Amino acid sequence: MSSLPSLADVKVDHEGRIIWPYILEAERAALKVASTKPGSKYNDPLIGIRVLGFLLQDLWLHDRHSFGLIPYKNLIKHITSGLSISGYAVRGKEESKARSKNLQDMGLYYRNHLIRVFRSNGGPIPTCSDHPSRQSLDVVRDRILSEMKTPTTESSARANALMRDGYRCMLTGHYDFDSVILHPELEDRITANDTSSVTQCAHIFSETAQDGEQKSEYAASAMTILEIFGLNNKAENLVGSNVHKYFNILTMRSDLHVLFDRLQFWLEEVMGEEHTYKIVSVKDKLFMTAIGRRERVTFRVDPDVAAACIARNSDPPSLPSPSLLAIRAACSRVAHMSGAAEHVDQVLRDLEDTPVMAQDGGSAHLLETRLLQLLHPVDDTKP
Repeated sequence: MSSLPSLADVKVDHEGRIIWPYILEAERAALKVASTKPGSKYNDPLIGIRVLGFLLQDLWLHDRHSFGLIPYKNLIKHITSGLSISGYAVRGKEESKARSKNLQDMGLYYRNHLIRVFRSNGGPIPTCSDHPSRQSLDVVRDRILSEMKTPTTESSARANALMRDGYRCMLTGHYDFDSVILHPELEDRITANDTSSVTQCAHIFSETAQDGEQKSEYAASAMTILEIFGLNNKAENLVGSNVHKYFNILTMRSDLHVLFDRLQFWLEEVMGEEHTYKIVSVKDKLFMTAIGRRERVTFRVDPDVAAACIARNSDPPSLPSPSLLAIRAACSRVAHMSGAAEHVDQVLRDLEDTPVMAQDGGSAHLLETRLLQLLHPVDDTKP
């Protein structure tokens, strides 16, 4: 976890510099509380204020994507509203405490939604080996293309992504092992330099929490994340079966899918090069070895699929959305700079090792932290 930069070092505009002292004030308040609890592994207020601060700076530094400065201005407006505490009857230290708590809670509000939308703990979508049919690639492609306008299910999402991506991992180019077994004609494409691996269907916005009450909570989280980027109208496209649409899915090697879901790497758009991304990781050296030293990747629809769409006079399947990838990249960077990603990993590890209802009460704060992360967000700071 990194400390927030000082006022002299922070990279924001004049508006950001006006409110930065209040953000630092809230960070100092959280650190002071932490110092009174030696040995405590959790400090939600500190995580919250660092999420807020690093998110503000990140949105200023990455203004070249398609959103421009809209997200930055939206967050400035939200933070400014959180500094309006005229309703408090006391001033001085009490005013400072109230202001700091407002900002800390606001950061936790974003953290809770960020984790719900991007930090997936769900199991993998079924692989091709779960479907024993040995139809030819042409038959499978024509069937999928004819069903493009029908609702997409969890089980069909992977088949759709594989077809669009030429049955290869979009990051490494590895052929999907199950597909090669299922469709022997793929062997004709494989050269001596090609490799096969187990692949899965990865989602930009998480596929978890899509049913019942969780569905409405997920919708609220998606709306919160999209709202700050000025994309409120896209929220309905990321709820229910729409989360499995082409624009939100990637074929990805299974080990990379796990790291992607844990926010260990993300894709940053290369300006001026369509559907081209720089692959960025927290553990850069280790990850670059795992991914075969690739530093960037260009996405494209498989040529055979594109040709089949032309013959059918229909649009090809959408590639992963640059806008959604940009949002995920911003949230991934902030999750690591603020310590939120490490914090969640620690909580999940402890939940595996700790009896949540320990008789001595030692796990009470662990349970509270877990509930704060994954249940209802803070309502009084909603933008």
